[in-house]
Amino acid sequence: MGVTSQALELARALELARALELALGLALGVGVWMVVDTLVFSAPPSSPPPQERPRPAVLERVHALLREAGHPRVDPLTFVVVSVLVAIGAGAIVGILIPIPVLSVLTGVAMVFLGLGYVKKQREARYQRLQNAWPGVIDHVRAGIRSGSDVTMAVMALPESLPGDITRPVALFHRDIRAGMATDAALSELAARFANPVGDRIIEVLRMAHEVGGTDLPGVLLHLQNSVRTDIAVREDASAAQSWIRSAAVLALCAPWVVLVVIGTREQTVTAYQSPEGTAILVIGAIVSVVAYRMMKSIGELPVATRWLA
Repeated sequence: MGVTSQALELARALELARALELALGLALGVGVWMVVDTLVFSAPPSSPPPQERPRPAVLERVHALLREAGHPRVDPLTFVVVSVLVAIGAGAIVGILIPIPVLSVLTGVAMVFLGLGYVKKQREARYQRLQNAWPGVIDHVRAGIRSGSDVTMAVMALPESLPGDITRPVALFHRDIRAGMATDAALSELAARFANPVGDRIIEVLRMAHEVGGTDLPGVLLHLQNSVRTDIAVREDASAAQSWIRSAAVLALCAPWVVLVVIGTREQTVTAYQSPEGTAILVIGAIVSVVAYRMMKSIGELPVATRWLA
């Protein structure tokens, strides 16, 4: 009897070691892919990219999300494929550790949404960085125009001390101008690289000033600067007041599933949730968790500013 118990414990230890090895290999593979993508595929091309074929609507939405999150060179199809592979791997690991089929499926689905949620978190962080930097950008452009520079020179004279989310697109704008691209087209490309609502407003004002001219551009930029600063103050106050709602939503979503994972290694728990009734309980619980999370998040979420030139 003691030998049998030791053999079972050894078998479980071997299964756990295999699962950890699979998780480590999967994480290492994803990390290597992200490093290679950053160092190789994210480098700016030496010539304008060829005309892309129309993508399905889902891939276009993923591409827009990646661009707004600061990953314009990541192919949306590659992102979707990697997300699915990671989800399958996570579901397989959970299936090895906790042999409940529906839990493995739910884990895979959750991993896909976690990947999208992570990219959305990056988009929010990038939006916040840009939001805090726009008043300084407008101030520098106003100073350049008031000193006699035209729109093109005022944009290219933006200092290197600004965040990389601004200096990198501006460097590419400089490259486009030196390559002979028309200012209007270069400004359109700059707006696409910024991928930001406030950036769209600034670029549209500069385009209009470049096309029709006018002496009121510094005053218009000053009004835009004040509007951006007001929006920053309002959003910061609202975000601070509603942060506890978002934290409560995450806690309420994660707590039951953490408890299930903790007790999921017990044989009685596995037997109970492998039955049709247990499967139904897990599926209904997942649906209720998602609906409740979305409701609480919608209460504590600020309206997302829409882009003009997307």
